[in-house]
Amino acid sequence: MDCPRCSVELNEIAHEDSAVQRCAECGGIWVGDAADLNKVLLHANLPALSALGGYVNADEISGMCPACNVDLVVVEGGEKRSLAYDTCESCGGIWVDGTEDEPAAELDWKGATSQVVAFFKAFAKKK
Repeated sequence: MDCPRCSVELNEIAHEDSAVQRCAECGGIWVGDAADLNKVLLHANLPALSALGGYVNADEISGMCPACNVDLVVVEGGEKRSLAYDTCESCGGIWVDGTEDEPAAELDWKGATSQVVAFFKAFAKKK
């Protein structure tokens, strides 16, 4: 599977029966299963993805799904809609861009899920 931003091979980070893919170049994370994402969010005392809301930006093109090779859809949210993640309408996968705070160095499961949780905590804020 290739990164939708860098087109380099994504690295799998597995834990028990869940897995995410991470780009060593840009630090972005692909969660291929919304159920895995919901487990991570609920474990961090956040609501499930469907309850976080967000606004689809149909005008923005963000890349191709690494699993299906179809266009990803941009969902905006957070304070003043300043944050966005990409989702695949075909397979339900979610892409979260890497952050400048997190170097693209290799992360373990805890580090990868912490990055995802931090993003969705900020995404859930609606001021």
